[in-house]
Amino acid sequence: GSETRSLPVYIAIQDYNPEPNDLEAIPLEQGQIVEVLDNKNAASWLVRTKARPPTSGWVPGSYFETPTEYYKQRRRTRELASDNLKMSDEQEAIMKRDQVYHDLLRTEEDFVTDLSSILDNYVRAFDDPGIPEAIRQHKNELAMNLRELYNFHANVMLKGLQYYSDDPGKVGHTFIRLERDFDHHVDFYREYPRILKLIEGDQAIKDYLQ
Repeated sequence: GSETRSLPVYIAIQDYNPEPNDLEAIPLEQGQIVEVLDNKNAASWLVRTKARPPTSGWVPGSYFETPTEYYKQRRRTRELASDNLKMSDEQEAIMKRDQVYHDLLRTEEDFVTDLSSILDNYVRAFDDPGIPEAIRQHKNELAMNLRELYNFHANVMLKGLQYYSDDPGKVGHTFIRLERDFDHHVDFYREYPRILKLIEGDQAIKDYLQ
């Protein structure tokens, strides 16, 4: 199947208060999450807030950072502060939670990048008219469910983690809500030994993939 697309998520790195006569702009608070509808012009992005009901409007692109970068900067700031100040138990707990969240988000982004590379360099090659007949006959089996895995992680799982980046304490909701979707991994590992056996047993397939 074709890959679905979802809107990129960003975080406001500082408050934004538009001029009173700028009727198409919207105010934002630092840490507020938005979905980006149009970022072709860096000077002004069309964004939609996470609030209910959502609000859409234009904000300078310089006011935004990805959740990963936002938490990386916040982590550095807190580490510097912790060197100079005695933090309370609650502050330490919040910092540790944010660190875990940042590591989880970065790991998920890396996994999505790896899956995208596999699709680009491996699976899409199966649609080349010049592929060997042995590959053509087994291309759906060889592709396994990698497209479904990519769609889930890039457009559902990662989006869910980013969506709760203003409240990492709710990240668990994402895992609970998507519990059944992790069956994609079960399907992959169930088929994996059979596909390895198929590759090892057909020299034409083995040579092509190498």
